[in-house]
Amino acid sequence: MLIDVFFVIGIILVIWLGWSAGLARTFFAVLAGFIAIFASDKYPYQEGMNAYLIFSISAVFVIMVGDFTLRIINFFYLNIFDRVGGAFLSLCVWLIVFINVIIPSLASRTQFGESNSHIYSAIARTMQSKTPIFKDYIPVFLAKHQKQ
Repeated sequence: MLIDVFFVIGIILVIWLGWSAGLARTFFAVLAGFIAIFASDKYPYQEGMNAYLIFSISAVFVIMVGDFTLRIINFFYLNIFDRVGGAFLSLCVWLIVFINVIIPSLASRTQFGESNSHIYSAIARTMQSKTPIFKDYIPVFLAKHQKQ
């Protein structure tokens, strides 16, 4: 039951944050994270501060592109679509992270299990049966722990 309360509060908070940020900012923030990690990982000279500089520069560049896109969206008065899309994208990212990473790691390290949960169990079962690609988001250490 505690998992369900945390889940519902998290959903409400994430939808509100996505609504206030909008689709452009949310999308480009997620994209900046992925591109920055990828660029700093593939950079051949990772000694010292080089990887951190590449990470920062690539993230700032992607966020600048996102700000330019946001100005275009505001110019064409598409704010309502931007806000609804931001709330939806934030909800999707939260569901993927919460269902596949946060709860399995909490359940494996604490005494409360997933059996008490009603909302989480139903959503997790549906998400992992209808879209099996989300199972790939489970970190390796949790996948090994769940098999045992």
